[in-house]
Amino acid sequence: MVRRSMRGDCSVPGLVQSFTNSPQLLVFDLSVVDTNRTLQTIHEALFPDIHVVASMSQDHMTELMKTVDSFDSKTKGLTDFRHHSKWLLLVQGTNVPVLQNLSLENVVVLCHHKCWIVYTFTLRRHSTKTELVPVADSTSEKTVYFPNIAYGYNNRHLLVTVLSESTIYVVKSINNGTTQYRGYAIDILDTIAYVLNFSYSITEPKDQSYGLPVNNTYDGIVGQLNRTEVDLAACDLTIDEDRSKFIDYIYPPISTEYFDVVYKRHDKQRSSSLYLLAIPFTPSLYPLLFLMAGLCSLLFALFESVDIFLHKTSVESEGLCFLMKVKQNLFPACWEVTGSLLKQSFSKYPRNLPGKVLMTSLWMLLMVISTVYCANLIAALSAQRDVKLFSDIQGLLDSDYSVGLRTPGITHHILKTNNPSSLYGRLWAKIKANDPMFLASELKNHLKRVEREKYAVLDYNSELQVHLADDCQLEAMGERLLFAHQAFGLPKGSPLKADIERTMSQMSAVGLLDRFWEKWSVKRNRTHCPPKRILKSVTLNQIGGGFIVVCAGTALSIIVLCLEKLTYSVTR
Repeated sequence: MVRRSMRGDCSVPGLVQSFTNSPQLLVFDLSVVDTNRTLQTIHEALFPDIHVVASMSQDHMTELMKTVDSFDSKTKGLTDFRHHSKWLLLVQGTNVPVLQNLSLENVVVLCHHKCWIVYTFTLRRHSTKTELVPVADSTSEKTVYFPNIAYGYNNRHLLVTVLSESTIYVVKSINNGTTQYRGYAIDILDTIAYVLNFSYSITEPKDQSYGLPVNNTYDGIVGQLNRTEVDLAACDLTIDEDRSKFIDYIYPPISTEYFDVVYKRHDKQRSSSLYLLAIPFTPSLYPLLFLMAGLCSLLFALFESVDIFLHKTSVESEGLCFLMKVKQNLFPACWEVTGSLLKQSFSKYPRNLPGKVLMTSLWMLLMVISTVYCANLIAALSAQRDVKLFSDIQGLLDSDYSVGLRTPGITHHILKTNNPSSLYGRLWAKIKANDPMFLASELKNHLKRVEREKYAVLDYNSELQVHLADDCQLEAMGERLLFAHQAFGLPKGSPLKADIERTMSQMSAVGLLDRFWEKWSVKRNRTHCPPKRILKSVTLNQIGGGFIVVCAGTALSIIVLCLEKLTYSVTR
């Protein structure tokens, strides 16, 4: 109860007694206390259900109402007498105070004379003005003393700040010179505005930042809220413990996000399914195959010519004829060995035992090569396996890919403050190696770099999914990093918090937030993308055993040749 000392005051009417029937009753005498301090105390003690009975002269009443009406603007919106206070004004006499220009919503005037209620008026708001109208029957229990309560915030106007760098939360477009905002966050804002019955206009921070710590305060949207320059932040504002010291968040959060990494595989082996037909072996395997083919051709020529030693007796004629025979047999042997690599068989078989031993070992090598090659080709043409270049942070750090993170924000701050030897600390070291001006550019610039070089970009998964759906060449690492809750924000201590949180909780409970998210989020559909096949050439590790067999066969054939020579010498 607020009053000024008045001569001839009488007992409070019954309607007033029922109105003040609450667990907490404060009494102030404005003749001895400061009005502004009194209003602040009342708001802190009774909000959000502020019931005030004021008893004083008409002049003092008019002065008090003007002070209350301007009090919310003096506190920069940190109080809300306009919607959350109910006023019963007890005025002696029949003269009604002038209250038509008030922005207060809930005011009832009781004009009484000698403890009898003469007139009862209530403040009714129309589209452009407010006016006092008489209450038809002030004695009825069904009498509505505060009709404006049914209209919520009564089209109160709020200033809302957003950041339009997202393709999901806030999407900005300009049509015929008119700026329009759409998106997941805007749908939520429109629903809250409809339920609470307020209008709004949208602004953006000049520095286009969500908010980073600067000189013991914050810039960007967090700074706007902290300085009470705006009433509400309706965007994907990351919940952070340090930020919560400067602003209030609206719960429940509108989303739970995590970061992922997108990259493009710059590997020419995946460019065509004809790769295995054109280059069946790894480059390091070709010199070894050529060496093996040359050595086997020479040995075959020697073995086919060694019968001179077994039948001739003249030493000079033996040596001359042997060299001529080797020269004669060398080209056919090269042709046979080269052809065997392609058709896995020989058209001409050796006549002696050493050649047969060498051919057997070569056949075994050719069988291993053809088996591995056919297995790789079948897998490449049929099995749709996709092995990622890296599937976690450690693999990304060990790769030759550079890493970027767009738009300096709270994520930069979190990574920057990590231990340099930790995974996130090492990731930050790799990120900051980029040009700072480039890191601050839009996501599309990062994706262009992903297309042309070995570069991976770190961003919210919901944003990356939009681009993954459009480009089949992009790949996601798949590890969920840096989980974060996104929420709307308010100035610290804002009286709007309780009403908006209640509405947000109702929207979440009935599934409206999920419906809006499904409307704006994108899930990658890979059915329109061509299948990605793993094209693997034959490697030395796969056929190394075949080369060992050839080496063993070569040694065995030489041993057999020596034994044959020794046997011939003994029997001769």
